[in-house]
This record gives sequence, C-alpha cells and structure tokens, in this order.
Amino acid sequence: MKHANRIVKALGIGFAIAGVFAGLSATPAWAQDYPNRPITLVVPYGAGGTTDISSRQLASMAEKKLGQPIVVENKPGASGTNAMRYVATAKPDGYTLIATTSSPSFVTPALRPVGYDTLKDFVPILNYSGPFHGVVVKADKPYKTFKELIDTAKSGTTLTYATAGAMGGPHLAFTAISKETGAKLQHVPFKGSSKATAAVLGGHVDIALVPAYRDLVLDGQLRLLAVLDGTRDPDFPDIPTLKEAGFDIEFPSIVGVLAPAGTNPAITEKLETVFTEIAKSDEFKAFMTKLNQPVRVMSGKQLGDAIARNLKAYQALAKEMGLQSK
Repeated sequence: MKHANRIVKALGIGFAIAGVFAGLSATPAWAQDYPNRPITLVVPYGAGGTTDISSRQLASMAEKKLGQPIVVENKPGASGTNAMRYVATAKPDGYTLIATTSSPSFVTPALRPVGYDTLKDFVPILNYSGPFHGVVVKADKPYKTFKELIDTAKSGTTLTYATAGAMGGPHLAFTAISKETGAKLQHVPFKGSSKATAAVLGGHVDIALVPAYRDLVLDGQLRLLAVLDGTRDPDFPDIPTLKEAGFDIEFPSIVGVLAPAGTNPAITEKLETVFTEIAKSDEFKAFMTKLNQPVRVMSGKQLGDAIARNLKAYQALAKEMGLQSK
C-alpha cells in the first residue's frame, strides 16, 4: 500500500496530559481516605469478551488491596465510545473508572466526533494488556492463506467479516484493504469480541477479526490467516502480520485503565500503584496465560504517550483515506 507510516508501533514513554493537574491544591483528607465506598469500573464491551474477563480479574484482586468492592459495569456500543463518553462526564472523584482499549481511545476518535477528547478528558492510570487480534475463518473454509482470502473477495465474491464494533481498528484495517485492492469485504459489527467469534464459528459470517483465538485455532475449530498487530503472535510464529502479507497496516493494541480528568493525583497515584502491583503479580500473569492474553504493563505516563502518538497516526491515516467524518 502507499499509505506511509501507518500506525506507530511503539507504545512509548514521555507523554504528559497538559493541564490535568494544574491548579490542584494540597491533598484533602477525603483523598487520603480513598476509597471509602465501592468503585465502578466501566467496561466498554459486552460480558464474556477478553476485556471484560481480564478487567473483572484485575478488579477482584484490586478490591482486596483497596478494601472496597470494585463493581464492573458493562456499557457496550459504538466501539466503546458510549462508555468513554459516560466516564468522561463522571464526577472526577476516583469512583468511576474505565477499562479502555485501542478503538475508543484513539481509533474511532480519529474517524469521527465522539463527544470526548481522550487526551483532555481522561487521566491514564496504567496499561496492563494488549491482546493480539487475528484474522480467523472457520476451519472448514477453503482459504489457507490471507492472500487466498483476499483473492476470493477480489474475484467478485463478497465476504462478510465480524468485529467487536463499527469503526474500531480491525474495521478500519479491512476498510483500508478493501479500498486498496477492490476486495468485496462487508462489515458485520457485534457488541463484543465473544459475539463476533461466535458468529464465525456458527457460520453466520466468513471472517472474524478478534482476540482470544488461540484455543479455538489449536482445537481445529478456527484457522488463523494473519495478525493485525505489528509483530507476529509468538504462539503462532508462522502466521504473518498484515504488513508481512503486503498491507502497510497494523493495529497496536492496548488495554488500560483511565479516570476522568481532574481526579486528584493522590487518588490516581494510589490506583496506579495498586493496579501495577497486581498486573505484575504471578497470580495475574497466570490468569492471563489461561485467558491466552499477554500482560503488557505500562505506567500511566507511558499509556498516555501511547494514546497520543497512535491518535495522531490514525488521524493521518483516516485523512489520507478520506474516512474522517465531520
């Protein structure tokens, strides 16, 4: 493809959200006593997906250290932007957080107005994962390689593909491929990756762009044709990335926790310390291994940098492809 410098690979360091902490006074007593009531952790997808399951584990372990329940609340829809908008307007007292991913953080905001500014309306706390997303088909489908799949769609056969929501990173990736090659690829959005996976297993769609495919591939139910990330999935070292398959696209994946902007630094620092300790623990790593998800820990500052750089890259891509809407 001719689209240069698609998406930044590095989920780097060095970002600070200007003005978030400006003007805050000395830590008040209520911040020192935080938390003294239940915390709500909003998940922008339906129950049963990888973000939901991993967030529930993180919350369950964190509430033991914080001494208060952490209630996970699912708010699916619009590629996670409904939930982000909800948390952006929540009271910045540390009692409403969101477990965000790439799509609502920097992909969809690069494409259309979403009613929030990720860089201004949130304080990043930490990143704890970043699952690989695979291009999978049911094992009885004839496609053995990603090239065979695209060649079929280029020949005049319309292939349907499922994702966890419209205008997310996977949707954008296949939109770009369709525009570049003329392949007939019809998007079918679902509210969450688990439902998208069920759709391809049930034969309701031809393709799914989803995480958590490992066991289904190893069990022979699905066939993995490519991964959307910048590097190969170490569990499937022979499967190429989209770039290696000839398409200058990648979908960097984050799973992290944000708080509304204006949350007292004493609270966000406490949450970052607790969540980071959990994410680096052997217990959490073992859980994520069983879930077939990597543990990728970044500080709040590093997560903020990742969001900022990827948002800029996706904005450039969307503009170049004419995909931005006013």
